[in-house]
Amino acid sequence: MKTDVPRDSERPVERQLSRRWLGMVLILGGLGWLLFELLIRGTIAGIDLNLARSDSVQRIAEQRFIVKRVEVVGVNDQVVLTGTTGEEVVLRGERRGFGWAANAAADAATKIELQIEQRGDTLHINVKHPQWAPWSFGRNPYAYLELALPSDATFELSLVSGDATLRQVAAHGTITTISGEVRAEGTTGQLTLNTTSGDVTLSDHHSELTFLTVSGDLSASGLLGEVIAQTTSGDVRLIGVRGPVQVTTVSGDVDIKASDEAVRLAIDTTSGDISFSGRLADGEQHVSTISGNVQLTLSPPFDVQLNFRTIGGKIDVPARLATQVSNARSLQTTLGEGRSLLNVEATSGNITLRLAEQ
Repeated sequence: MKTDVPRDSERPVERQLSRRWLGMVLILGGLGWLLFELLIRGTIAGIDLNLARSDSVQRIAEQRFIVKRVEVVGVNDQVVLTGTTGEEVVLRGERRGFGWAANAAADAATKIELQIEQRGDTLHINVKHPQWAPWSFGRNPYAYLELALPSDATFELSLVSGDATLRQVAAHGTITTISGEVRAEGTTGQLTLNTTSGDVTLSDHHSELTFLTVSGDLSASGLLGEVIAQTTSGDVRLIGVRGPVQVTTVSGDVDIKASDEAVRLAIDTTSGDISFSGRLADGEQHVSTISGNVQLTLSPPFDVQLNFRTIGGKIDVPARLATQVSNARSLQTTLGEGRSLLNVEATSGNITLRLAEQ
C-alpha cells in the first residue's frame, strides 16, 4: 500500500493558516480586554479615562398625600421608609442614571418613569424602566425613593433586586424582593418579608414578624413578638424573642435567644443545627431535626417535662439528670411542676441540655 507524503510546498500554507488563527485569537482577546477596561473600569492600562463613570441625579419634587395605604412596585430601585408623627405620606426621591458622558447619564435618568396615582385611600407608585441596553453592563438607572409613613398607614413594597430600608417605622407592611436586601431599625409595626435570596437584618424591632425565603438569611433583634420563619437553606437568628416562635428550614441553622419572657417553640429542620436559650412557656412545644444538632440552655424556673430522643446521636445533660438517660439515646424526666412539655427529636444529631444558674 502506497502512502502519499505531503509535499514540502503544502507545509508553509498550513503554517500560515495556523498563524492566522492564532493572530485572530490574540486580536479578539485584546478587543475583549479593551472593552472590559472601557466599559467596566473606564480605564486603559490603569489610566482613568472617565468614560463610563458619568452619572446624573435628577431630584423628584416633593409630594404629599393623605392616604391609609402605600403600594410601591419597582425593579432595582432603592426604597427608604421612615416613620413620621404627621398625618401625611411624604414622597421625595431622585432618578439616578449612568452613561459614557454626562448627557448620556442624564438621558438614562430621564427615561425612568414614575407613575404616581392616588386612588381612594391608596397611593400607587410604579417605577417603569427602559429596556435594558447591552452597553450598560450592570450600571442600570434606578429610582431612589424616600417615603415618610404615619403610624396608622400600611404599605406593600414589591422589588426585584432593589433594597428596602426601614427607619423608625410604626406602620404595618409587606416587603417582597428576589435578591434585594431588607434592613430595618427601630420598627414597631408588624412586618411580612418575602425574599428569594435576599438577606433580612432587623435591629430593635418591637413587633410580630413573618419571614419567607429560599436562601436568604434572617437576623432580627429587639423585643420580638410572634415570629414565623420558613427557609430552605437560609439561617435564622433571633435575639430578644418574647412570643411564640415557629421556624421551618431544610439546611439552615436556627439560633434563638429569648428575652426575659417565656416563649413557645415549634422548630423543624432537616440538617440545620438548632440552638435555644431562654425560658419556656407553659404548654406543649417541640424541636425536631434529622441530622442537625440541638443545644438547649434553659433559664429558671425549671417547670418542664423533658422528652428527648435520638437514634444515631447522643444526649448530653447536666450531671443530676445523667442517670435518667437511657442508653444515651433517650431521656424522659420532669423538672419542677412540669407546666411545659418539650419534645426534642434528633435522628442522627446530638442533643445537649444545659440549665442556667438560678
